[in-house]
Amino acid sequence: MAPSSGSPRSPSNSSKAQPYRMHVSQRYLELTKQKLGLTRLPREPQGYHARSSEFGVSKSELEPLVDHWLEQYDWRLQERHYNDTLPQFRAVVNGTRMHFVHRRSMAPNAIPLLFVHGFPESFMTIAPMIEALCDPIMTPPRGAESLPAFHVVAPSISGFGFSDAVPEEGNAMPTTAAMFDSLMKSLGYQRYIIHGSGWGFKICRLIALGCPESCIAIHTVNPEVPAPRSSFGYTQGDLLTAGSSVHTPGPSPPMTPGGHMGVIGSYGRPQTLAYALCDSPVGLLAYMLDLIQPPTFGATSRNLGLAPPSAGSSPVMSRSPTSPHSMGTPAYNPSPEPPQSLELPGLSTVWTPTAIITWTMLYWLPGPEVALRWLANSTLVLPSLWLRHSNVPVGITHFRDSSVPSAGTGQTPP
Repeated sequence: MAPSSGSPRSPSNSSKAQPYRMHVSQRYLELTKQKLGLTRLPREPQGYHARSSEFGVSKSELEPLVDHWLEQYDWRLQERHYNDTLPQFRAVVNGTRMHFVHRRSMAPNAIPLLFVHGFPESFMTIAPMIEALCDPIMTPPRGAESLPAFHVVAPSISGFGFSDAVPEEGNAMPTTAAMFDSLMKSLGYQRYIIHGSGWGFKICRLIALGCPESCIAIHTVNPEVPAPRSSFGYTQGDLLTAGSSVHTPGPSPPMTPGGHMGVIGSYGRPQTLAYALCDSPVGLLAYMLDLIQPPTFGATSRNLGLAPPSAGSSPVMSRSPTSPHSMGTPAYNPSPEPPQSLELPGLSTVWTPTAIITWTMLYWLPGPEVALRWLANSTLVLPSLWLRHSNVPVGITHFRDSSVPSAGTGQTPP
């Protein structure tokens, strides 16, 4: 049953959504290029060539990406692509200006969907799938009238991307969950479903606990949850069997907490780390590379496409908006040009160099310090997520293969 969207309401500390297009000052882009040109890369560890990735991102992985960023990467092309394909807005929500993507489906029974990104993700995660979610009948290759359609809302966490930061005492998941619920209601969606994975799933969990009257259901992918307790009737043998059945050698699945918790958890002082990452685009690139695709030890080189969005896996769409919050039927115009290639050891082919750099830019532009502190503050909330029961249904998609493409790369699992 499709939930009723109701009528929009605007709380006193919220404002009406205004259309928004990304535009970064040319001066800041030039400063970024200057910093890239002044990069000093560290020496590789000696005597550990076969397993150097145990120390982190290798120079052989990073240096080609730095060269690509400096010599070929075009932020303006990315900016135009996402401005033309994602209907973006800004609105004041609970006193803070928030950036979000909002596209209404033309289907009469469409279901409101809150798409929650985590870390190190951004609102761009929704780009490859927004057409299939909003208009599954028209989207190739398997469009069908029986498929559900969704009104999609994909906000940026405060301090991430183009959302303003909240005061530090509120820079954590509980505030994020409350703001996302307020955003949905201000857009007229009194009841909705949620999707999120990794840190996004944890935000979804908080919304389900705090706003059960609004949250109809949750969907997540490969969730990280505490082990079952003996009080539920599980034995130690059950836990060992379950753990061995889902273990897959190689890197952690992209966009899951397993690959990056150690960086924050073991360090524990995000502001100190921020001094390095806020000043060095290459340092931030290496950090993001380690998070989005933990290296595979002993991996051979793989081929990465270097195509811009118009020639890569993300389709270019023409649209004729009928209202500020709607889009016309997309026309797919894939480019026939073959992508260039770049050999990078140990990196999955689902990530192109351009995609990695654009991912990094969404944290470089506002500065990653707020996101780092959000992680540290939110880590303190994690134990409370599993101390209360929620009646909100949860749907789980589990990929046993750790090389399943990430949502943000423009590719979908077969």
